This record gives sequence, structure tokens and C-alpha cells, in this order.
Amino acid sequence: MRKTGPIIAMAVFALTACDPGPGSAPPPAPALTAPVTDVAQLVAAARAGIAQAPSAAFTTDAVVGPDTKSVTGSLRFDGSTSSLTMLLDGSEVRVLGKKTYTRSPGAAIPGKPWVGTDPDSPDPMAQAAGVAVPTIVQLPDLGRALAEIERTGRIVSADRTGPANHYRLELDPTKAPDLFPEFTRVPLDGKPAAPITGKLPAELWLDAALRPVRFAVDLSPGFEQPGPTVKGTTEYREWGKPVTIEAPPGDQVVDLSELLKKLGT
Repeated sequence: MRKTGPIIAMAVFALTACDPGPGSAPPPAPALTAPVTDVAQLVAAARAGIAQAPSAAFTTDAVVGPDTKSVTGSLRFDGSTSSLTMLLDGSEVRVLGKKTYTRSPGAAIPGKPWVGTDPDSPDPMAQAAGVAVPTIVQLPDLGRALAEIERTGRIVSADRTGPANHYRLELDPTKAPDLFPEFTRVPLDGKPAAPITGKLPAELWLDAALRPVRFAVDLSPGFEQPGPTVKGTTEYREWGKPVTIEAPPGDQVVDLSELLKKLGT
């Protein structure tokens, strides 16, 4: 019995040594590295950072013509394509790749509360409806933003701003018109439409973990001038938060082109 005490004491000591306890220090946060100078490196770094925690919450503040709008939502990123869910003017909007689903308070067709769009549909009317997604819905899409930067952008300047690297960018829509369908111009009187000439100023902030904390872009120069003011800033936060974004059941969705046909539009 006399040996029991020392044995128990040794066991407690061993367990204590293995357990860091509630007062242990958390792992050190990553240090902010110097900004990169090449667009390809910038996009690769952002995608790598996002891959470590591929979901987040966001808030977008935008100016679209005379209106100012603010939306909040969540996104999930698979490396190239974003899925998003957000609330906009009382409607729930889900974006999965190129497809968009919107549920408004009142359903135009009983039993089908969701209106869907798909720019890859073989129906020309559905293609047009799919392209006409509100700009405010497109602004927080990181997949779209990184593709635009990668294919059309150049770094104007880069510096450290507080806990993030701040990149000032210039986007040239003529390098990838397919990424900017909103700038499509219709020929008038049989004459070719005027080409896009405006360059788009944009800004991207990456934190020490290489995750976007803010993206801002001014689309106004891409429209025929004088044109509307269209610009927005998205703040990203809570990277790694659980996010589930799924397409609504198919029997609850009506395609926007079909809805317009039923309404005689």
C-alpha cells in the first residue's frame, strides 16, 4: 500500500505533461509576407489561401445607377467556381456556378416559388435571361473576380495596408469579353457596335493567410459613355464557417424564360 501514492503521483505528472491545458498558447498566426508582383502569382496565392478554408460570409455595398444597395450572404469556393446565397430586396438568391435561383415572397406560379436562369441553356431566350443577372449578385462572386483578374488584369501597385496586402489593379475587358457579358453592345442600323475601350479599376486585399478580405471594382468605364455608375465593394469574413448551398428541388423551379413566355412577355 505504501507504493500506491508514488505511483499515482507519477501518473498524474505524466498526464499533466501530455495535456497542455486550457491556458496553453494558440499556434502563432501567419506573418504577412511581401506582396507579389505578378498577376498569375496573385491569383494562385489567393486560390491557395481560400483552399485552406473555402467558405466565408460577405457583405457587398454597391452603387448601380441612382441606387445604393447592400447585401449580405455566404459563399463556398471550390478552387475555380463559387456558390453563393444572399438576401436581396426581400428575395433569397442562390448562385451555383452559372445558374441562379431566386425566391421572391410571392410565387408567380403556384408550387414553383423559385425562378431559375441558366446562360448555358440551348434556348436563346433562356441564354439572354441567364446573362441578365443583376450586377449586385455578381459582385461578391470570388470565382468570377479571380478569373477576371487572371485573364484581364495587371497589378498597378501593391503595398502593405495594416494586416493585409493591398493590390491596385486594372482590368481590360477586351482581353476576355466572355467574362463581361454586361458590356455587350447591340449593333444599330446595321453598323457594328462600338468596341469596349474602358479599363476597369479594381482593388484586392489579401490577409496574412492569403485569403481575400475585400474586393472592389468599378464597372462604369465598361459601359458606353456617358453611362451609369456601377461599382461595388465586398468585405469577406469568417473564413472556414460551415456553409451549405444547394439548388432547390427541380419541381419547385420555373425557368425565367418559360415564366416570361407564360406571362406573354
